[in-house]
This record gives sequence, C-alpha cells and structure tokens, in this order.
Amino acid sequence: MKSKFMNAVVGFGMAVLAMSPVSAAEYPSMSLRLAHSFPATWVQTKVDQWWADEIEKRSGGKIKIKIFWAGSGGKPLEILNLVGSGAVDMGAAPPAYYPNELPLTSAPNSLPLTFKSNENAIKVINGLVENVPAIRGELKANNVWPLFFHTLNGYQPLCNKPIASIADFSGMRIRSYGPYQPKLWESLGAVGSVVLPAEIYEALQKGRLDCGFYSTDLYRATKLYEVAKYLTTADFGPQPTWPIWVNYEKWHSEYPDSVKKLILEVSQEASDRSLRNLAVAHEESTAAMEKDGVTVVEFTEMAKLREATPKFIDVWLSDMNEKSLGKEAQDVADYWTAHSDPNN
Repeated sequence: MKSKFMNAVVGFGMAVLAMSPVSAAEYPSMSLRLAHSFPATWVQTKVDQWWADEIEKRSGGKIKIKIFWAGSGGKPLEILNLVGSGAVDMGAAPPAYYPNELPLTSAPNSLPLTFKSNENAIKVINGLVENVPAIRGELKANNVWPLFFHTLNGYQPLCNKPIASIADFSGMRIRSYGPYQPKLWESLGAVGSVVLPAEIYEALQKGRLDCGFYSTDLYRATKLYEVAKYLTTADFGPQPTWPIWVNYEKWHSEYPDSVKKLILEVSQEASDRSLRNLAVAHEESTAAMEKDGVTVVEFTEMAKLREATPKFIDVWLSDMNEKSLGKEAQDVADYWTAHSDPNN
C-alpha cells in the first residue's frame, strides 16, 4: 500500500484525476526539454532519466522528454527562471539555489540539522506544497510547479584530515552553499566556502578546500574520495532537494488531463524509487570508498555538535521577519514542526 506521504506527491493539492486508462493514441505528441543542473551519473539523476523514459514508454512514444544534463540546457542558477519564462519546458535545480525567489520553499533544502530521515524530508516538503498557501503562492509568483522532489542522504564532511571531535573543525575550509551553511561552519570554528559542484574536485585537489560536504553516494559519483581520504561519521542530516520543475501556467492550464495523470503516476513511482535507491547507495558507497582507501572516522561528539550549532529554523524565521515574511514563514515553520519526526 502506498504510504500517505507518497500519495501527497501525486496530490500537491490537486484533486486526484479520476480517469479511465488512456491509450497511447489519446496522448498528444509532445517534445519537452528539461534543463538539469547535475550530471546523469548520480543516484537521483538516474531516476530522473528513468522517469523520462517511462513517460515516453507509457505514452507509446508520444511524450518525449529530452534531458540536458549538467547545465548544458541552462546554467543551474538560471533554471528556475528558464522554466518560469517558458524558455524550457522543465528543469531540475534545488530550491536553495534561489533564496531570493523562493525564500519559503527553499528553507527545507537550506537548513542543516533539521531532518533525520529521507522519508520525513519528503513528507514535509510535499505537505508544505500541498497545505501551506504561502508556499503555493510563492511558486505561482515564479510560474513554476514541482512534479516530484528528490532527497539527499545525510551530509558528512569528507576531508583531507580526520575529524573526530568539534575541535577538529577549527580552521577547516568546508564546501558551503546558501545563506545558512556558512553559519553552521562558523559555529563550529570552521570556514564555509561557496564552491559550485563542478569546482569542488579541483578545490580539494589544490588545497582551496579542506573538506567536501556531500552524502556518501555523491562523493562516490563525483569521485571526490580520490582527493580527500577521511570521511567523518558526523551526520548533518538529509534534506529534500531538487524537484522536477514545470511551468506553472502551462501545467495548470494547457497540459491535457491525460498527460498530467500519466506524469503524476510516474512521478509518484520515481519518488518512491529514489528513496529506495538512496538507502542502498549510502551503504554501498561507504563500503566502496573504504576499499579505495578512504578512512571512516568515528565522530564522538554529535550531541555536543547539536548544542553548539544554531537552531536553524529559528535563524531562518528571524531572517524572514527582516524580509517582511514573518507570518508566512511562521506558517511554514508551524507545519514543518508539526509534521517532523518526534526525534528531529
């Protein structure tokens, strides 16, 4: 039986499209372009390719989605606008890349130490889109809509020297993005350095970074373990990350019901597939990196780390108040808190 949070992927506030099965002959011919931020080799991006292939297969070849990988269809920081403007039909980029355009929607993708399971991260982000008017309004204002979200396995620093305690973070230059991770590293005595994904390998190799900040499956996919050999077990938690974005106006007003029904069915399956694959990938990637010479360093002060770092939802709420979004942000925080795992 599908779990409640997976059903939310299909819903997103829309009434379930109660329709009889549609034959391939009833689908219109559509050639859609999807601008993707990331390479085709990641666990989640392989699911995105499966999603596109499956839609084409189930539509009898009528609906084709061509994915332009790793920024070849548009720079990652431009993808949201490309989708919203209709320059591309779909896109894949994390909400955290757009803190100005998506200050509310980007929070679950931006704030460290706020989730402890991928399942809960998906449940919360789907619920926010489905149930919080301010989130839906923000998406409509940018003329984008999420079809399904991925999550990230818990992020663990991969460094050029061991990190077993809070003191070991002192002075370390750690890959960072967005407005909140620098505050995380500052609270631990480290320095956050904003480096785009394509530049992390060289930055570690040439000593401009001391640590990457990814999940184990992404370290394996990007081969960062070749230039950093110490993986700490300090886990900063999973997060929801990029969705497949579609143009809001076209999705709600132009796509035929038969097409939406098919895409949502496959999107639900893709989200479920992504969660399963990520769980397996974490274990396999850690073992594979150990075989390639990476040392797993036991971090002994996780409770102290949580005490030493800010409560990031409160930091975010303060920032939103300064942007005159206090009420809207509080609605987001209230829903988020109410639907988080009790031990988050």
